[in-house]
Amino acid sequence: MSAVFRSGGHVGLTWAVQPWRQAAGDWSASVTTWLEAGEQMASLAADVRAFLTEERQ
Repeated sequence: MSAVFRSGGHVGLTWAVQPWRQAAGDWSASVTTWLEAGEQMASLAADVRAFLTEERQ
């Protein structure tokens, strides 16, 4: 993940995935989400925290 800050209080978060180095194939995928700094960032952080700590069955 990488982040950039733009004027007007906007933050761009680029999320990228790619296979382990040992994996066959050479691919990657990424998406950039633009958020307003402040409440939107706090809400995203809470959602990501909940997702990462959710108990799976």
